[in-house]
Amino acid sequence: MTGTRIMSDPGDHWQRKIIAGAICDFFAPPDPQAVLIFLHGMSGDTLAGNSHWTRIAAEHRVQIVAPQGAFLEEANSRGPLDHTNAPYCWWMDRGEMPLGSGINPSLSPEMWLVQQLQPALAATGSPVALAGEEVGGHGALRTAYRHARQFPIVLAVAPKVDLHNIHGLGTSLDRLYDTAEDVRQQEATVWLHPLDRPRFQLILCDPANEFCFPGCQTLLTKLSSTGCPHEADISPRMFDAGTTERDAAAPRFFSFLMDAILRMSLE
Repeated sequence: MTGTRIMSDPGDHWQRKIIAGAICDFFAPPDPQAVLIFLHGMSGDTLAGNSHWTRIAAEHRVQIVAPQGAFLEEANSRGPLDHTNAPYCWWMDRGEMPLGSGINPSLSPEMWLVQQLQPALAATGSPVALAGEEVGGHGALRTAYRHARQFPIVLAVAPKVDLHNIHGLGTSLDRLYDTAEDVRQQEATVWLHPLDRPRFQLILCDPANEFCFPGCQTLLTKLSSTGCPHEADISPRMFDAGTTERDAAAPRFFSFLMDAILRMSLE
Protein backbone atom coordinates (compact mmCIF):
# COMPACT_ATOMS: atom_id res chain seq x y z
CA MET A 1 0.00 0.00 0.00
CA THR A 2 1.49 3.31 -1.06
CA GLY A 3 2.10 6.04 1.46
CA THR A 4 2.54 3.69 4.43
CA ARG A 5 5.32 3.32 6.96
CA ILE A 6 5.58 0.54 9.52
CA MET A 7 6.03 1.88 13.06
CA SER A 8 5.56 -1.06 15.43
CA ASP A 9 3.56 -4.21 16.00
CA PRO A 10 0.67 -3.74 18.49
CA GLY A 11 -0.36 -7.38 18.44
CA ASP A 12 -0.28 -10.68 16.60
CA HIS A 13 -1.06 -10.34 12.88
CA TRP A 14 -1.38 -6.55 13.17
CA GLN A 15 0.99 -3.71 12.36
CA ARG A 16 1.01 -0.06 13.24
CA LYS A 17 1.54 2.12 10.18
CA ILE A 18 1.43 5.64 8.92
CA ILE A 19 -1.33 5.51 6.29
CA ALA A 20 -2.38 8.68 4.47
CA GLY A 21 -0.31 10.58 7.01
CA ALA A 22 -2.03 9.20 10.12
CA ILE A 23 -1.28 6.50 12.67
CA CYS A 24 -3.39 3.42 11.95
CA ASP A 25 -3.57 -0.12 13.22
CA PHE A 26 -3.48 -2.33 10.14
CA PHE A 27 -4.37 -5.95 9.44
CA ALA A 28 -3.58 -7.41 6.02
CA PRO A 29 -4.44 -11.03 5.20
CA PRO A 30 -2.92 -12.65 2.12
CA ASP A 31 -4.56 -11.71 -1.17
CA PRO A 32 -7.10 -9.26 0.33
CA GLN A 33 -10.33 -8.70 -1.56
CA ALA A 34 -11.72 -5.74 0.40
CA VAL A 35 -10.71 -3.01 2.83
CA LEU A 36 -12.65 -2.12 5.97
CA ILE A 37 -12.00 1.25 7.62
CA PHE A 38 -12.94 0.89 11.30
CA LEU A 39 -13.44 3.98 13.49
CA HIS A 40 -13.05 3.37 17.21
CA GLY A 41 -15.35 4.53 19.98
CA MET A 42 -14.74 6.69 23.04
CA SER A 43 -12.44 4.10 24.62
CA GLY A 44 -9.98 4.52 21.75
CA ASP A 45 -9.88 0.74 21.35
CA THR A 46 -9.14 -0.18 17.75
CA LEU A 47 -9.48 -3.79 16.63
CA ALA A 48 -5.74 -4.41 16.90
CA GLY A 49 -5.08 -7.69 18.63
CA ASN A 50 -8.76 -8.68 18.71
CA SER A 51 -8.48 -12.38 17.88
CA HIS A 52 -12.20 -12.74 17.08
CA TRP A 53 -12.27 -9.98 14.44
CA THR A 54 -8.84 -10.98 13.17
CA ARG A 55 -9.92 -14.56 12.56
CA ILE A 56 -13.11 -13.60 10.71
CA ALA A 57 -11.35 -10.90 8.68
CA ALA A 58 -8.72 -13.45 7.66
CA GLU A 59 -11.38 -15.96 6.63
CA HIS A 60 -12.99 -13.35 4.35
CA ARG A 61 -9.64 -11.86 3.23
CA VAL A 62 -10.54 -8.37 4.40
CA GLN A 63 -7.93 -5.77 5.27
CA ILE A 64 -8.71 -3.61 8.29
CA VAL A 65 -7.46 -0.05 8.63
CA ALA A 66 -8.23 1.37 12.08
CA PRO A 67 -7.03 4.97 12.50
CA GLN A 68 -6.06 6.06 15.98
CA GLY A 69 -7.46 9.20 17.55
CA ALA A 70 -4.30 10.50 19.18
CA PHE A 71 -0.57 10.74 18.77
CA LEU A 72 1.05 7.63 20.16
CA GLU A 73 3.07 9.92 22.41
CA GLU A 74 -0.12 11.52 23.72
CA ALA A 75 -1.82 8.18 24.26
CA ASN A 76 1.19 6.82 26.10
CA SER A 77 1.65 9.86 28.31
CA ARG A 78 -1.96 10.56 29.13
CA GLY A 79 -3.29 7.07 29.58
CA PRO A 80 -6.46 5.68 27.97
CA LEU A 81 -8.21 7.88 25.45
CA ASP A 82 -11.25 9.50 27.05
CA HIS A 83 -12.10 12.38 24.72
CA THR A 84 -11.19 15.01 27.23
CA ASN A 85 -7.77 15.07 25.60
CA ALA A 86 -8.52 14.04 22.00
CA PRO A 87 -10.92 16.46 20.27
CA TYR A 88 -10.40 14.80 16.90
CA CYS A 89 -11.81 11.40 17.81
CA TRP A 90 -15.44 12.32 17.31
CA TRP A 91 -14.88 11.77 13.56
CA MET A 92 -16.78 14.98 12.75
CA ASP A 93 -16.06 17.84 10.38
CA ARG A 94 -14.86 19.92 13.32
CA GLY A 95 -11.58 20.06 15.15
CA GLU A 96 -8.07 19.23 14.01
CA MET A 97 -6.58 15.94 12.94
CA PRO A 98 -2.94 16.07 14.10
CA LEU A 99 -2.29 12.36 13.67
CA GLY A 100 1.01 10.97 12.52
CA SER A 101 2.99 13.20 10.20
CA GLY A 102 2.40 15.11 7.01
CA ILE A 103 -1.23 16.05 7.69
CA ASN A 104 -2.44 19.61 7.34
CA PRO A 105 -3.14 20.49 10.99
CA SER A 106 -6.38 22.24 10.01
CA LEU A 107 -7.77 19.11 8.33
CA SER A 108 -10.82 17.78 10.17
CA PRO A 109 -11.23 14.04 10.85
CA GLU A 110 -14.06 13.78 8.31
CA MET A 111 -12.08 15.57 5.62
CA TRP A 112 -9.09 13.36 6.31
CA LEU A 113 -11.29 10.29 5.76
CA VAL A 114 -12.75 11.73 2.55
CA GLN A 115 -9.75 13.49 1.02
CA GLN A 116 -6.83 11.42 2.25
CA LEU A 117 -7.63 7.93 3.50
CA GLN A 118 -10.38 6.75 1.15
CA PRO A 119 -8.53 7.83 -2.04
CA ALA A 120 -5.33 6.15 -0.80
CA LEU A 121 -7.13 2.88 -0.11
CA ALA A 122 -9.28 2.99 -3.26
CA ALA A 123 -6.11 3.32 -5.33
CA THR A 124 -5.29 -0.30 -4.45
CA GLY A 125 -8.30 -1.41 -6.50
CA SER A 126 -10.09 -3.10 -3.62
CA PRO A 127 -13.62 -2.13 -2.53
CA VAL A 128 -13.56 0.14 0.53
CA ALA A 129 -16.20 0.00 3.27
CA LEU A 130 -16.56 2.34 6.23
CA ALA A 131 -17.47 1.04 9.69
CA GLY A 132 -17.28 1.97 13.33
CA GLU A 133 -18.39 1.41 16.89
CA GLU A 134 -20.21 3.82 19.24
CA VAL A 135 -19.07 7.39 18.40
CA GLY A 136 -17.01 5.80 15.63
CA GLY A 137 -20.19 4.15 14.35
CA HIS A 138 -21.87 7.54 14.29
CA GLY A 139 -18.87 9.01 12.50
CA ALA A 140 -19.00 6.26 9.88
CA LEU A 141 -22.70 6.79 9.23
CA ARG A 142 -22.43 10.58 9.15
CA THR A 143 -19.48 10.51 6.76
CA ALA A 144 -21.20 8.00 4.48
CA TYR A 145 -24.42 10.06 4.47
CA ARG A 146 -22.47 13.15 3.46
CA HIS A 147 -20.20 11.38 0.95
CA ALA A 148 -22.25 8.44 -0.27
CA ARG A 149 -20.44 8.01 -3.59
CA GLN A 150 -17.12 7.47 -1.84
CA PHE A 151 -18.61 5.25 0.85
CA PRO A 152 -21.40 3.15 -0.68
CA ILE A 153 -21.00 0.52 2.06
CA VAL A 154 -21.30 1.54 5.71
CA LEU A 155 -21.65 -0.60 8.82
CA ALA A 156 -22.12 0.42 12.43
CA VAL A 157 -22.30 -1.49 15.69
CA ALA A 158 -24.03 0.36 18.53
CA PRO A 159 -23.57 3.78 16.91
CA LYS A 160 -23.93 6.73 19.31
CA VAL A 161 -26.25 8.64 17.00
CA ASP A 162 -27.62 11.10 19.58
CA LEU A 163 -24.29 12.81 20.34
CA HIS A 164 -26.06 15.93 21.62
CA ASN A 165 -26.88 14.02 24.81
CA ILE A 166 -23.15 13.96 25.62
CA HIS A 167 -22.69 17.70 25.29
CA GLY A 168 -22.16 19.41 28.63
CA LEU A 169 -20.70 16.35 30.35
CA GLY A 170 -17.13 17.61 30.25
CA THR A 171 -15.77 15.92 27.14
CA SER A 172 -13.94 17.72 24.37
CA LEU A 173 -17.22 17.85 22.48
CA ASP A 174 -17.97 20.85 24.67
CA ARG A 175 -15.00 22.67 23.15
CA LEU A 176 -16.00 21.83 19.60
CA TYR A 177 -19.65 22.93 19.85
CA ASP A 178 -21.21 25.70 21.92
CA THR A 179 -24.52 23.99 22.66
CA ALA A 180 -26.21 20.60 22.50
CA GLU A 181 -28.39 21.94 19.70
CA ASP A 182 -25.27 22.78 17.68
CA VAL A 183 -24.26 19.13 18.03
CA ARG A 184 -27.71 17.86 17.12
CA GLN A 185 -27.66 19.86 13.90
CA GLN A 186 -24.54 17.99 12.83
CA GLU A 187 -25.60 14.46 13.71
CA ALA A 188 -25.90 11.69 11.14
CA THR A 189 -29.69 11.67 11.26
CA VAL A 190 -29.82 15.27 10.02
CA TRP A 191 -27.61 14.50 7.02
CA LEU A 192 -29.55 11.46 5.82
CA HIS A 193 -30.94 12.08 2.32
CA PRO A 194 -33.16 9.43 0.70
CA LEU A 195 -31.88 10.22 -2.81
CA ASP A 196 -28.19 10.49 -1.95
CA ARG A 197 -27.35 7.81 0.59
CA PRO A 198 -25.10 4.75 0.87
CA ARG A 199 -26.33 1.87 -1.21
CA PHE A 200 -25.62 -0.65 1.52
CA GLN A 201 -25.88 0.07 5.23
CA LEU A 202 -26.04 -2.16 8.27
CA ILE A 203 -26.85 -1.04 11.81
CA LEU A 204 -26.63 -3.38 14.79
CA CYS A 205 -27.37 -2.53 18.42
CA ASP A 206 -28.26 -4.46 21.53
CA PRO A 207 -31.45 -3.10 23.17
CA ALA A 208 -29.65 -3.43 26.51
CA ASN A 209 -27.15 -0.78 25.39
CA GLU A 210 -28.81 2.20 27.06
CA PHE A 211 -26.08 4.57 25.88
CA CYS A 212 -26.64 3.94 22.16
CA PHE A 213 -29.96 2.20 21.64
CA PRO A 214 -32.33 5.23 21.80
CA GLY A 215 -30.43 7.05 19.07
CA CYS A 216 -30.38 3.92 16.92
CA GLN A 217 -34.15 3.69 17.21
CA THR A 218 -34.51 7.30 16.07
CA LEU A 219 -32.24 6.75 13.08
CA LEU A 220 -33.90 3.50 12.05
CA THR A 221 -37.31 5.16 12.22
CA LYS A 222 -36.10 7.86 9.83
CA LEU A 223 -34.52 5.32 7.50
CA SER A 224 -37.79 3.42 7.31
CA SER A 225 -40.01 6.49 6.95
CA THR A 226 -37.90 7.90 4.12
CA GLY A 227 -37.66 4.59 2.29
CA CYS A 228 -33.87 4.28 2.56
CA PRO A 229 -32.71 0.69 1.97
CA HIS A 230 -30.89 -0.66 4.99
CA GLU A 231 -30.43 -3.71 7.15
CA ALA A 232 -30.60 -3.67 10.92
CA ASP A 233 -30.82 -5.93 13.91
CA ILE A 234 -31.76 -4.47 17.28
CA SER A 235 -33.10 -7.68 18.77
CA PRO A 236 -31.65 -9.28 21.89
CA ARG A 237 -31.09 -12.57 20.09
CA MET A 238 -28.44 -10.89 17.96
CA PHE A 239 -26.26 -10.45 21.02
CA ASP A 240 -26.82 -13.59 23.12
CA ALA A 241 -23.46 -15.19 22.36
CA GLY A 242 -22.06 -14.46 25.82
CA THR A 243 -19.41 -12.11 24.46
CA THR A 244 -19.02 -8.38 23.91
CA GLU A 245 -21.51 -6.59 21.72
CA ARG A 246 -18.82 -5.75 19.20
CA ASP A 247 -17.54 -9.32 18.97
CA ALA A 248 -21.05 -10.73 18.73
CA ALA A 249 -21.70 -8.43 15.78
CA ALA A 250 -18.59 -9.46 13.82
CA PRO A 251 -20.03 -12.44 11.89
CA ARG A 252 -23.01 -10.38 10.71
CA PHE A 253 -20.69 -7.49 9.83
CA PHE A 254 -18.51 -9.55 7.52
CA SER A 255 -21.41 -11.50 6.00
CA PHE A 256 -23.12 -8.22 5.10
CA LEU A 257 -19.88 -6.73 3.78
CA MET A 258 -19.10 -9.62 1.47
CA ASP A 259 -22.66 -9.78 0.19
CA ALA A 260 -22.62 -6.04 -0.58
CA ILE A 261 -19.32 -6.38 -2.44
CA LEU A 262 -20.67 -9.31 -4.47
CA ARG A 263 -23.82 -7.39 -5.39
CA MET A 264 -21.79 -4.37 -6.48
CA SER A 265 -19.56 -6.56 -8.65
CA LEU A 266 -22.59 -8.01 -10.45
CA GLU A 267 -24.12 -4.62 -11.30
